Amino acid sequence: MQALLRLLQLADSAVPIGGTAHSFGVETLTEEGYLTSETAEAFFHEYIGEAGSLEASFVRRAWRGEDPIQLNDEYTARKPARESREASQKMGQRFARLVTAMTQEPGIPDGLSYPIAFGVAGARMGIEEHATILAYLRQSLAGLVSACQRLMPIGQVAASCLQWNLMPSIEGAVLASQDNEEAGCFNPLSELASMRHGSIETRLFIS
Repeated sequence: MQALLRLLQLADSAVPIGGTAHSFGVETLTEEGYLTSETAEAFFHEYIGEAGSLEASFVRRAWRGEDPIQLNDEYTARKPARESREASQKMGQRFARLVTAMTQEPGIPDGLSYPIAFGVAGARMGIEEHATILAYLRQSLAGLVSACQRLMPIGQVAASCLQWNLMPSIEGAVLASQDNEEAGCFNPLSELASMRHGSIETRLFIS
């Protein structure tokens, strides 16, 4: 019961780690007209299949006890866009400090990217591996959908339906990461959009 309660809190999209300040390229794609309310679901199905599977593999490996510093170096090397790398590192740092404050126990190294910090926290809190990865992807997706709500005409009901329809893709990404230590990711659209984010005229998000 305690593990479930901890999981629900960690998976809350309102967890105070600055996630609402980052769009990971979604704002650029919306500004350029590629991402709309009509194309959002198809876009996120593809996004989860690539970026989601990659991040799931790092959450899993962190949960299983691989060296988090080495994992972090490997993860950041796979993130070409500086904006996305920095966003993940900032969220990971805030997440680690939040977990330390809540549990009153030191342990999560500082400076980890978000998926790695989340995996370490899940293991140390006694949350089952599969559930930890599902929670991470679910929360990350909720943050991106929330960004879409502020950037395009998507209401609360439509946003809830969008997240509901994407559940099979989340589960698929978790399963794809199960035995894949060398997860690949071909996600140039979002990475290039993150790189271009600083050039758009009006910005609501940091990344």
